[in-house]
Amino acid sequence: KKITMKVNGIKCKTQEQAVLEYLKTGKPISQDIAYEVVGTQRLGAIIWKLRNRGYDISSINSKGKNRFGNNVNFCLYHLSMTQEQIRRIENE
Repeated sequence: KKITMKVNGIKCKTQEQAVLEYLKTGKPISQDIAYEVVGTQRLGAIIWKLRNRGYDISSINSKGKNRFGNNVNFCLYHLSMTQEQIRRIENE
């Protein structure tokens, strides 16, 4: 039995769809958030696919601490498009 993810109140059949729905909320997504919300450990691959489909997704290099308190660098991804631009891609 397949488990359907629900992101932003929308049932998503794939991790790619779930990441896109999360980005549509206007919030940035990181690998940690993607694992927690979507269950994927391949966020970079999903972002690559979405970009190839025409979605404008910016990368923001960030710094923080890991669970051991060590300094780490990570990437936040943000959807840089208007709702109209998104609709155009989805209706192609």
